[in-house]
Amino acid sequence: MTMQETFHIPEEELIQYALGTLTEGQLSQFTAHISLCNVCRADLARTQIELASFAVAQPQQELPAGARERFLHRLNTDTAPDSKLVRMRNKSQVYIMSKSFQHWLETPLPLKILSGVLAAALAFVAYDDLSHIHQIRQLLPEMKRFEKESAEFADLKEFLRGTDARQVSLHEKPALMKAPEGHALYSATTGRLVFTASYLPMPPAGKAYELWVIPAAGGAPIPAGVFTPDLQGSAAVVFPEIPSNVQAAGFGVTIEDAAGSPKPTSAIILSGQ
Repeated sequence: MTMQETFHIPEEELIQYALGTLTEGQLSQFTAHISLCNVCRADLARTQIELASFAVAQPQQELPAGARERFLHRLNTDTAPDSKLVRMRNKSQVYIMSKSFQHWLETPLPLKILSGVLAAALAFVAYDDLSHIHQIRQLLPEMKRFEKESAEFADLKEFLRGTDARQVSLHEKPALMKAPEGHALYSATTGRLVFTASYLPMPPAGKAYELWVIPAAGGAPIPAGVFTPDLQGSAAVVFPEIPSNVQAAGFGVTIEDAAGSPKPTSAIILSGQ
């Protein structure tokens, strides 16, 4: 239960409050009480009206020099046991509680408690601010990455909409050299042969290509000319010395010595029927 709900300021002290004769500490305490207590606020208003009416009704007389100061000094310093004013003041519950509260505030303990509460409040606010700052710092990299990606996406969108861009399709690059191939035109009756070759690589040093006629009747292949391709891989054999009336089952090309060979000594690299 608060002081305002239990006690009211005595009439004598209300008169002192209205006259302005209270000390600064009493004045602040009574002002706080009157602002919360309807009863004391009404009594103070009535007292102020009565004092004003009394002052108007009395003839104006000046106080003797120093009378007000002596009265205030006596009011605050008179501690004689038989003083009526002191007895009345000491019996006031408001005075007792105000003095107790003032004494509690003047001791080191409440000051420490109040300072501790303020320090704890400041620490809580600081910790809360630091927590928010830490969270913001954690989000900064994500924000920067999002801004960068957004800018890149905007640039890509603008580029794709542009009219000065040229689209080019890429595919696997074809081989520099095509596969070697040969073509033969042969007359068995006359024994004449024309052979052309393309995309042939150069043979090893001291070697050359040799053309062979494979007889249909069987037997050993018949040599039909030695040749070497040019830098473009092209070569030709025209009318080599071969017997007439030889039916050919097919033709073949091998790599032999540059002077030629009477029979194949290596694997056939080109063949056809």
